[in-house]
Amino acid sequence: PSLPSPPSLVVHGLEATGKSSIVKSCLRSSGLLHAIVNSRESITARHLLERTVASCLKALKAASDPDIDVSPYGYCESISALAVHLQRLLQAHGKFVLVFDGIDRQREAPPTLLPALARFGEV
Repeated sequence: PSLPSPPSLVVHGLEATGKSSIVKSCLRSSGLLHAIVNSRESITARHLLERTVASCLKALKAASDPDIDVSPYGYCESISALAVHLQRLLQAHGKFVLVFDGIDRQREAPPTLLPALARFGEV
């Protein structure tokens, strides 16, 4: 956790080769705060963004902050709204890893979704 890390990391390969399992195992053993969002379970891009905020809230509650106020994080309609929510949520925490599992199979994704998510590490 104390070492610098790349802003984004893409794990890509053949189906059913254990990519997700390896990433989850590495994150559990590292002790880093993290949230894993299964993108295949989201119907629209907005649904994915709201599930992302919910997953981050759940990870923070489980890790250290059970009394976190969830009321300002109800709606998330765009990538910029997600960035604002995550900045507010994570300002008091160190590194946080956000994993989008199966993002390449996201249904009804706008063409700007993947490039915008890839730039999140820079924000």
